[in-house]
Amino acid sequence: MNTINISPKTNIYSKSPSFGRRLREDEKPQFEKTMHDAFDYLGIKNRALIVHGSCFPSKIDNNARKITEDYTISTLNGKNPFIGSPYMAKDFTDFVKLNGFNAIQLGPNGKLNKRDNSPYHASVFAKNELFLDYDRLKTDEYANILSDNDLNSVKIFKSVNNKNYEMADFNEAQSISKVITRKAYRNFRRSLANGSLKAKKLDDEFIQYKIENNYWLEKDSVFRLFSDIYGTDDFTQWENELDRNLISKINKGDKAAIERYEQVKNRSNSKLRIDEYKFVQFLVDKQEAEDKEIRQADGMQYIGDLLVGFSYADEWANPDAFLKDWRVGAPDGGKNGGPQLWNIAVLNPKTLFNHDGSLGVSGQLLKHKIERTIDGVENVRVDNVMGLVDPYVYKSSAVKEDGSISPEDRNFLAYTDLDKERNYPKIMHDILLPTLREHGINPHDVVWENLGNQSDTFKSVFYGGKYGDKTFEDEKFSGVTYSKGIKMELNKDYTYSFMSTHDNEPSAELLNQDWIYSNEGWNPLYLAGYLIPPYNQEQANLSAQFCRKIEQNPRARLNAKYAELFRGTPNIQVSFADLFGIDKTYNVGGQAKAENWKLRINPDYEKTYNKSLETGEEPAMNMPELLKLAVNSKAGLEIAKGEKSEYEANSEIADLNARLSHWYDVLKEEE
Repeated sequence: MNTINISPKTNIYSKSPSFGRRLREDEKPQFEKTMHDAFDYLGIKNRALIVHGSCFPSKIDNNARKITEDYTISTLNGKNPFIGSPYMAKDFTDFVKLNGFNAIQLGPNGKLNKRDNSPYHASVFAKNELFLDYDRLKTDEYANILSDNDLNSVKIFKSVNNKNYEMADFNEAQSISKVITRKAYRNFRRSLANGSLKAKKLDDEFIQYKIENNYWLEKDSVFRLFSDIYGTDDFTQWENELDRNLISKINKGDKAAIERYEQVKNRSNSKLRIDEYKFVQFLVDKQEAEDKEIRQADGMQYIGDLLVGFSYADEWANPDAFLKDWRVGAPDGGKNGGPQLWNIAVLNPKTLFNHDGSLGVSGQLLKHKIERTIDGVENVRVDNVMGLVDPYVYKSSAVKEDGSISPEDRNFLAYTDLDKERNYPKIMHDILLPTLREHGINPHDVVWENLGNQSDTFKSVFYGGKYGDKTFEDEKFSGVTYSKGIKMELNKDYTYSFMSTHDNEPSAELLNQDWIYSNEGWNPLYLAGYLIPPYNQEQANLSAQFCRKIEQNPRARLNAKYAELFRGTPNIQVSFADLFGIDKTYNVGGQAKAENWKLRINPDYEKTYNKSLETGEEPAMNMPELLKLAVNSKAGLEIAKGEKSEYEANSEIADLNARLSHWYDVLKEEE
């Protein structure tokens, strides 16, 4: 194949012909256009970088002062420095766009449980207050409820970091958040009492928010009082039986329960604490909405994560929506070869729908959950979609002390007597898909997480579009594919593919695993033939050279797998660890490790990323290099298959190929 190689000294633009490794501001639009043009040529519609909210980078703290070789001290600088935030993160989202991505796939953005950092155990309705942007609270729009003095009074001690990653500190983040949000609330109340018009305007918004969200906010705020009393969100561990089952008893008209609820809610300081909690939730929602507006203007989408479960708070507040003594898990991957026991409540199938077809108690709760997830995003990832069609369930009372459970106490829901009316399979057609469409989301753009053991019922509904005795062609879906161990050349049935996600090791770690060297998906002959199709003698020589290179150089073989990823499906996902060449695992799936959920991108991410590209010390993804491989692979296969002539195919990519070559050379230069 004839390719056009352009030296970094060749002046193909009107600017100076001399380039540095770090892109100049005037170069960035040209670079970004090239990356997006390449993905468009490859036919990849959605290209999402997986970055959970807590993994976002902080701003560089230029005020930090070293007090020892290992620690610095500074004052609070805009956001909570101990955890990331997806809100008001334009610098980072611009960097993501620069490299060809048009979406960021977040994790669940709910409020975390006490002493549990997992976003997949977080609240469905209450959102994560740790994500607040404190600088925004200093503006007129927020009635100036924070001041510079408020932020400067908080001292930040952090360890020195010279790596391409950081680690979130959830305990410190919670501590900072409590101090700042309390200051903000008290300043708000003080300004309101003093007759501030800006505070009055903000209060009008707050009142409207409380009205619109009362269906969950009132009970959730009372739950937080009980959670503080007992020191845990796990209400099953609360000592008082009445408190554990309070809402259920209230729903039945129990006078003692009603009195207890009012007593706790109306204690001398409880009203203020409840109002403060609601106010902080209001601030998070307000910032999320503002951030969405800003991102949409920039053309950057967020993909929210519709988690399969509910938090303790959601379960306590909606007891009639769940089955008693049944929990959701997964059939494989647990202790001693048994099932995974997720301890997630099971929606009651009998109350999903009323006799007239309208939504019952659990059906309404599920719809609210979907809508709450969609609020601040443009698209969604459906976590464990099988859990919405045919969940794998088990009896919590039958779990033994060693964490195992007998086969007779677990199965797919469809194989039990719990859902005789077959209501769960109706969820896709009657609840999930209509709700997505109501909010302007095309279900075929959704990330359907369908990994793991699958039941016949799930296959019929999800892949077959079955609803009762009818088949709906536009409701036939394909899920995601884990590309690390397969030939993407043969991948025809999936719409999203990825090398690694939030639940497994970064792809760089695969180079240390022996299995890849005997796996057909990593075979140098296959990768060379797919990426550099030998349709003539010249191409055959290039393909053979490339084959030898990736056989001898594991890092080059990893790059070949990345390029292969860009050829396999109409949509892709890339983990932030892979993009930045980070060799740490964000979450070890199925294992409760202390380091889980803490990994995040460091503040000086652009510098460390560019350094990695120049030196090769970390296996960061060089987007021009990978896209050039993928672009030439597509053109080469079109020639090899006789779909286009050599002249036609090469002419089509000549300009794009030249630009990719140019930017590849630029990113390899020294600073």
